[in-house]
Amino acid sequence: MYRTVRGSPSVSWVQNVLKVIERRVPRNVKQRSLSTAVLFVGDRRMQTLNRLYRSVDRPTDVLAFPLDTGHVPKQQSGIGDVIINVPYVKRQARRFDVSFEEECARMLTHGVLHLLGYTHAKRMPADTMFRLQEIIVNAILA
Repeated sequence: MYRTVRGSPSVSWVQNVLKVIERRVPRNVKQRSLSTAVLFVGDRRMQTLNRLYRSVDRPTDVLAFPLDTGHVPKQQSGIGDVIINVPYVKRQARRFDVSFEEECARMLTHGVLHLLGYTHAKRMPADTMFRLQEIIVNAILA
């Protein structure tokens, strides 16, 4: 885990969330360990990454870089990297009236699901991805 911004969750919190995700992801999706690098950054760094890798010049909440894409913003391990924008997630949590921990768990889950090949580009895959995401987040919060 790599943090460049204040207010990032602890290493133990991230490890616990990743354990729950690993237990809840369907077996047919898990081809290997769900080991991933998790990076916590601020708006400026996220905007830079979003511009460089997605050609979108604004910050976003979460980015996922699967190991096999060739996009390597940081040293990768396992299935890839998940990068979470802490200030953005805090704002989003307030907007949705949930805790930062819940929204951060949602973003970490969302990123890992992308690393596993889930997508929300089309309605049906999006329904599947978001349904699984919320099942996992509810398990994390339980």
